[in-house]
Amino acid sequence: MRYPPGHKAKTREKILEAAGRVFRRQGYHATGVDGVMEEAGLTAGGFYAHFASKQALLAELFEYFRGQFNIKADDQATRTDVRKDLDAFVTRYLGDVHLQKIEEGCPLAALLSEVCRSDDSVKKGFEAMVLDFQRLATTQGPDGQPAFNEEQALATLALCVGGIGLARSVQDGELAGKILESCKQAAQSILDRGETPGFKAKPERKSTA
Repeated sequence: MRYPPGHKAKTREKILEAAGRVFRRQGYHATGVDGVMEEAGLTAGGFYAHFASKQALLAELFEYFRGQFNIKADDQATRTDVRKDLDAFVTRYLGDVHLQKIEEGCPLAALLSEVCRSDDSVKKGFEAMVLDFQRLATTQGPDGQPAFNEEQALATLALCVGGIGLARSVQDGELAGKILESCKQAAQSILDRGETPGFKAKPERKSTA
């Protein structure tokens, strides 16, 4: 059977979309190739025409996520108020909607424990998303100065990813809310004052020349 032009690319994207949903919903290690293809509405036998293995799928999935979440470094040139963007990001990330919608939420939080047990190709894709956020947060503002330093950016991301992951892992809804609020306040203190608790600015090295 002859397929129209672009059919393979569209099918590949359909598999990536399905994998993104099902991996976040029930976990990478708990989901087999059959489960991914069922989610995509395709037969399991067609999987290997697109991906060499389930691990290869996961590695490529993070690149796909980067495009979907629109945080690639190329997009930073259009951002003029990084602080405002990140404040909105923290509020949304550590909110009740994101707490409940694991399937539609951030893959960093949903797949964190899965990635640490995966190979380097998967970790490389995960790391690229972390570095995207870091570059976004340290983008220069209209005054020519970076909004935050690297330590502040990484601390903010760690509070968001760790906070939502911890809140999702407790049974008590009130406790989950306290976790989210605590992390939100800590993250926003970085955004509001440009200060990272526990981090001190490194002194500039004096030239010996």
